[in-house]
Amino acid sequence: MLVISTRELTINQSKFFEKAQHQRIIIKRKNRFFQIVDLGETIPELDDTYMSNEELYAKIDKGVEDYKKGNVHRLTPEVEMELFGSVL
Repeated sequence: MLVISTRELTINQSKFFEKAQHQRIIIKRKNRFFQIVDLGETIPELDDTYMSNEELYAKIDKGVEDYKKGNVHRLTPEVEMELFGSVL
């Protein structure tokens, strides 16, 4: 893993893009961190989830199980309004 500044990235972009093919490149900007990710030669179908489909379906199944067991919290219309801006 290599941590670089935004200034280093600006000066040596091609160098760091080449290195990203073989190692993890982290860019530090103030107190935030970003990562250069090599996606290969084609753009994959983008999946914006931060978990695998298996993890997602497991969480959904657990939620359904909890619902069937009565392990739920009901929101009052006032709380719904506060959280979502309108009553669903």
